[in-house]
Amino acid sequence: METFLAAQACALMREAIAEARGNEVFFLGHTDAERRVVSVEVLARGSQDAVPAIMQLCTHGDVVLHNHPSGVLQPSNADIEVASRLGALGVGFYIVDNPVSDLYRVVEAFAPRERHQLDPARIAEILAEGGQVAQRLPGWEERPEQLRMAFAVSEAFNLNQLAVIEAGTGTGKSLAYLVPAALWAVRNEERVVISTNTINLQEQLIRKDIPFLQRSTDLEFHAVLVKGRGNYLCLRRSETAHTEPGLFDAEHLGELRAILDWAEHTRDGSREDLPFIPKESLWEEVRCEIDQCARVRCPHYSRCFFHRARRAAAAADLLVVNHALLLSDLALRQQTDNYTAAAVLPPFDRIILDEAHHLEDVATRFFSSQVTRFTFSRLMGRLRHPRKAERGLLPRFMSQLSKELPDSEDELYRTLHEQVDALTVARQTLLDQAVETLEEAGEALVQSAAGRNEGGELKLRLIPSFTGGRLWAQFQPRLRALANESALFAKQLRALLKTCNALPEKTADKMLSTLVELRGCAARCEGISADLDLFIAADAGLCSWFEVARRRVGRGEMLVTRLCTAPLEVAENLDEAVYQRFRTVVMTSATLAVGESFAYLRERVGLDRAEKERLRELQLPAPFDYREQALVAVPTDLPEPGRPGFAEQARDLIERCILAAGGRTFVLFTAYGLLRRLHGELAPVLGARGYHCLRQGEANRHRLLKQFADEDSSVLFATDSFWEGVDVPGRSLEQVIITRLPFRVPTEPVLEARAEAIAQRGGDPFMSYTVPQAVIKFKQGFGRLIRHRDDRGVVLILDSRVVKKGYGRAFLRSLPDVPVTAAGSAEVQEAIARFFAAHPAEAG
Repeated sequence: METFLAAQACALMREAIAEARGNEVFFLGHTDAERRVVSVEVLARGSQDAVPAIMQLCTHGDVVLHNHPSGVLQPSNADIEVASRLGALGVGFYIVDNPVSDLYRVVEAFAPRERHQLDPARIAEILAEGGQVAQRLPGWEERPEQLRMAFAVSEAFNLNQLAVIEAGTGTGKSLAYLVPAALWAVRNEERVVISTNTINLQEQLIRKDIPFLQRSTDLEFHAVLVKGRGNYLCLRRSETAHTEPGLFDAEHLGELRAILDWAEHTRDGSREDLPFIPKESLWEEVRCEIDQCARVRCPHYSRCFFHRARRAAAAADLLVVNHALLLSDLALRQQTDNYTAAAVLPPFDRIILDEAHHLEDVATRFFSSQVTRFTFSRLMGRLRHPRKAERGLLPRFMSQLSKELPDSEDELYRTLHEQVDALTVARQTLLDQAVETLEEAGEALVQSAAGRNEGGELKLRLIPSFTGGRLWAQFQPRLRALANESALFAKQLRALLKTCNALPEKTADKMLSTLVELRGCAARCEGISADLDLFIAADAGLCSWFEVARRRVGRGEMLVTRLCTAPLEVAENLDEAVYQRFRTVVMTSATLAVGESFAYLRERVGLDRAEKERLRELQLPAPFDYREQALVAVPTDLPEPGRPGFAEQARDLIERCILAAGGRTFVLFTAYGLLRRLHGELAPVLGARGYHCLRQGEANRHRLLKQFADEDSSVLFATDSFWEGVDVPGRSLEQVIITRLPFRVPTEPVLEARAEAIAQRGGDPFMSYTVPQAVIKFKQGFGRLIRHRDDRGVVLILDSRVVKKGYGRAFLRSLPDVPVTAAGSAEVQEAIARFFAAHPAEAG
């Protein structure tokens, strides 16, 4: 046996067969270089009917195994048919007995497939001058940078490299990586993951770039957008909602009925397919959740929207995902040491990370945690409604138990009843303890920091000066007690579920939905306990802090205390989970370098830990003539942002420059306060002259951009999310005003802690961390202006530090070769007017 099946794989199979009470179970086995099955996952329980779904999940070199409960391992006619179908895919087929002590190999495991290298000539056939794309794309223009990038990506695939590629705006980087990725996936029958940060780029890839590539070339490949589990309706939970609408508040019933009606005819089952945006609290009750999923035991498994989407993903060549979903997959793989079987995503070996400048921030958020009173109240409310005692999982459990458990099981009923009664009391006790502890901690922190909580919000890090003081000595034991009580409550829930193992099979099947949800609640409670322990530990590798603020809740206000933790560094996590594990990783964006160096990126995301011979870096300029197409203007006589007089002088200059441009302006801010003030002061004045002043927050992002693009004279006042990922080519946007260099708030706990860590290592946190971070954001803001060869425009920078401070050179050096006018406001205004006068067709 050990020649063909590793001991660990055998043990997992025995456990799964025992859990299935000795019935038939299908496994997917993954082999090593010696064709030995080294890991397995359960694919289905039951008959050969499951085989079509199984075949979608197999790849060349895998082995499908299943047990014959009779112990007779002779293959049946159905087995022979399945084996022949799997063999055609390069997949082996084995039969085992229930103890997994005997094995019959119907089809031997196949040897690993030979890798086929990408040929640069083939890529040139598609992307070069006279190629397939050129012949099908109206107004095609030669892009040497795009071809260079495509060659670099193909080399990264061929040589198993880590490639960092900055491709300036207009390079056409999507096609530059899609072509080699599709060629590799098809030639090697090996899926490639393409990860982005924003939904906008995902939709562009799926709805525009990929369909165009498929239409315009002879490439035949299948691409799928993979969404997170929470985007899908859960048929089991919606069925519960349908049969027990009393579980929901009256205000939600109309929307719930609309969701249930939609569920009857939707093919996709994802939230985006809904004709309306559901209330978050309602969607949470019917969406798929990993800890609420019975998987193959669920009666809706074959129709499940989420699992159907995952089966489609398993059959795809290219998977388009977001960074957060990719990190979920990688974290699960790292936790289980599984890099050959499906996790959140099907197995893959090569990754392309677009918008890679966000990688550190996304990884930081992914590995962060926070606990509030609502963390407890949401979970405890699921177990029993706070105001209606007949609602919730525990009352539902008892109602079903009374109905489904045979009278002969009276003793089991009494035991379970006692456990539920104890849990009901413990639930309220834990909730009261959590609310009281967090509320009192918040009040004490606010009182101790009187006058130091800006904007009504207090953020306080757990640093030695605080943890050595009176308040921490007072609250740390209470927080530890809360963590212990949370763990104890989870243990009580687990004990209830363990007692439920004694339920008759028919009763357990009828109560499956409730049992699955209770198991999920136990896991969540364990997670809360772990998050509290992490917060209290104040680990050197973590930043932990309190956030206390008054928040509007319902019709009133309350003090909300958050216990937050975040990793100081994500470099080691990314190195272990990504660079060491995957054959090819391509990172690309229009903004990765600071000046001509990738040093900041390398250090922050752990590329400096990777093997140097694997790392390749390439910086490609945008294909635009910035000396002719653009002007950067910096007024040197304005006060620095935040100084007296800045807002007034900035307002007046913004007004004059908007008039010079005829509207068509983005005014980008780093803070909402100044945005609201200047918009409020300028909108009536500019509106009287025919300019429509839009403000971020008035409507959703998509609608604002459409309004802006549709009205030639409009002006958009915006912050953060409009600094990047916004494409408004042509006359609609001819001026970008940057009111302030985009430094992040230095007192943000994680930024502050990281700066201190750099200083402790002897570095300069401002120049090596704060400035590079701001430079990359600044480049994104600059990149909103020129999107095509015919675009023209001005970037007005109202922050004179960009020319007056030594570090300002880092910002200007990161821009392309563009003319810079740094002078007094009057001269700057004249230069802008001359620029637009010199381009009358564009300026109107």
